[in-house]
Amino acid sequence: MNNDLTTPEEFPARPHPGRTLHDYLRVLFRRRWAVLGVLAVLVATTALYSFTAAPIYQATVQILIERTQPQILDTKDPVAAQVKSEEFYQTQYKLLESRALAKKVADKLKLHQHPLYADIFQDVPAGDRTRMQQAEERLVDAIRKNLEVSPIRNSSLVDVSFAGPDPQLATRVVNTLAQAYIEQSLDLRFEASQEAAAWLQQKLAEARRKLEDSEAKLNQYKREHQIVALEDKESITAQKLEQLNRELVAAQTRRLDAETKYREVSAGNPIPEVLNNPLIQTLISEEAKIIAQLSELNKKYGPKHPRMIQLNQELAAARGKIAAENSRIVQSIKNAYQMALNQEENLKKALEEQKNATQDLDERGIQYRVLLRDVETNRALYENMLKSLKETTATENLPATNIRIVYAASVPDKPVKPKKARNILLAAVLGLFLGVAAAFGLENLDTTLKTPEEVESWLEVPSLAMIPHLDLGQNRDSGEPAEIVVLNGKQPLAAEAYRGLRTSILFSAPGQAPKTLLVTSSLPLEGKTLTAANLAAVMAQAEGEVLLVDADLRRPTVHQIFHLDKEPGLSNFLVGGIDDLPVRETPAPKVYVVTCGKVPPNPSELLGSARMREFLDKARSRFNRIIIDSPPLMSVTDAAILSTMADGVLLVVKAEAVPRQAALEARNDLLEVKAPLLGALLNNVPLQRDGYYNYYYNYYYRYRSYYGQEEGTPPRRRKALSPPSGLLAWLKGKPNRGRGRESQRG
Repeated sequence: MNNDLTTPEEFPARPHPGRTLHDYLRVLFRRRWAVLGVLAVLVATTALYSFTAAPIYQATVQILIERTQPQILDTKDPVAAQVKSEEFYQTQYKLLESRALAKKVADKLKLHQHPLYADIFQDVPAGDRTRMQQAEERLVDAIRKNLEVSPIRNSSLVDVSFAGPDPQLATRVVNTLAQAYIEQSLDLRFEASQEAAAWLQQKLAEARRKLEDSEAKLNQYKREHQIVALEDKESITAQKLEQLNRELVAAQTRRLDAETKYREVSAGNPIPEVLNNPLIQTLISEEAKIIAQLSELNKKYGPKHPRMIQLNQELAAARGKIAAENSRIVQSIKNAYQMALNQEENLKKALEEQKNATQDLDERGIQYRVLLRDVETNRALYENMLKSLKETTATENLPATNIRIVYAASVPDKPVKPKKARNILLAAVLGLFLGVAAAFGLENLDTTLKTPEEVESWLEVPSLAMIPHLDLGQNRDSGEPAEIVVLNGKQPLAAEAYRGLRTSILFSAPGQAPKTLLVTSSLPLEGKTLTAANLAAVMAQAEGEVLLVDADLRRPTVHQIFHLDKEPGLSNFLVGGIDDLPVRETPAPKVYVVTCGKVPPNPSELLGSARMREFLDKARSRFNRIIIDSPPLMSVTDAAILSTMADGVLLVVKAEAVPRQAALEARNDLLEVKAPLLGALLNNVPLQRDGYYNYYYNYYYRYRSYYGQEEGTPPRRRKALSPPSGLLAWLKGKPNRGRGRESQRG
């Protein structure tokens, strides 16, 4: 076994690439019949409906609705007016669509007798009022169903339309609806005026009673409190209170001054009134003179001298007079203080009484003003209601409305439904969209491997080749095996594909190419035996003798391809029945075959035995290349056992048949036993059906251009094998990236 061979563990892990625009276009091209089918069905259905449906005519009347609000009370509120404006128009639109208006139109036009609506009343028995009402409700629903109200933006105009199969009836219905709407508006305004007048009369009587009661209460209160001119009395009281405040402040000032003098005098301190008194000053002068005389005479005479005695008596008399005068002044100051204190108390009492009187007057004034305000409010309300009642009564019978017909409906000459061109165009757009969605939905539901890129992306192994679908029926007439397509020129694309596979294997590893090849698959019927036989044939054309071994000991088919007997074969050698290799010649040049032999009961044990290794050693010594056909990996363990004895393993994947998970599990089984997995090939590719694999056309075209027409290829197929051009060629795919990479590795 070649140790230089690249093992599966050395394959770099690659993330699954995202889809490009080219991939999406290829999906659409591959699923083009699904897209075209959905598109055709939808367009055909829409066209059938558009050309068979009864034409619908639409008549439209334009109405002007001006916002007028009855001014029952004289109030102005801009915000409320704006809100009411929006609510007003929404209300008018709902009135146009109302059941009452539709019922009025049906009654005016007697639509229950019209042939278009006669079937509604067909099964109603005469005299059955309940059934008749139900039928009338259905008629109203039918009218409202075909009615459409369309306000014109930023205006007071509104379009009212009615659609139906009869253009004359549609015109009459919509014009009658507009007239009925105006009449309904007048009726509502008249009823509102009557209700407002009745309400105002009732409220006016209540307001009159309230006004009379409030006036009576005011007069009675004035009589009880003798209120003639409350404002003048309040002014006089306020002036008195202010004057008493001023007098009290002055009295408090005088009392404080007198109290200060009194305290100074009582403490014996001299005060200006005493010091500045003329009598006191005269007596003090006399006292000073007497004291001076006593001092002079005291030097001459003794104290008992008559003159000294006289002067002492005069001094005592003067001092007595001074004390008496001081007592008189102190008493006068005390009297003044007491008088000031009494005056202050009297003023406080008078001020308090005046405050009480003022407060009492204020309380009476408050009650008086409350009663007066009630009278004024009731009088204003009464006068306002009386004015509103006169205005409402004056406009009650005025036939004025804020609704006018701007443009009456005319009989339509063209139907509005169905719009054939628009419907078909929309159906085509929708069908194309749904078709594309269906294509991608089918693509996502399809989990099989379809392209070499998907093989490389999901299995993370090189894609060695892509084998087209083989038409074996056209090879039955030749003497060669029909399955060996490389021996004839009837399927040159397949032959070139197998030659490309041979090249990929020869250059799959540096140095010597793998000598023993194991061909297996994940599931049965993937074409592994056919691949092994054709690979053996192309290997023999380039390298000499090749041995093809049928190691599928459970369902062998190699002997059927070459029309040989099963025995003796591989199983006979493995059980020891023969010692030489049971090799047989085939119609293919240099291709030899070892058939399976008798089907044994224990194939796995035989394939894993030492006799199998001995068989391979003998085969390597005689042949240049050994190709082993083995059972599927997911069914039995035979292929996994044989993969450990081979130099290289080739995994066959049938296009659009093998789920990704099954192929991935088969690859994992090989990696677990460390099998030398060379890569995978995509088999049975339906080129004729899908037509998106451009690789083989380009490859074969370049091959023919360089080497000339290959021997055995009919000249008439040269033109048919030319590569397609333009967008179709681009949609048909990209070259095999796996093979290119392996070629570069070699």
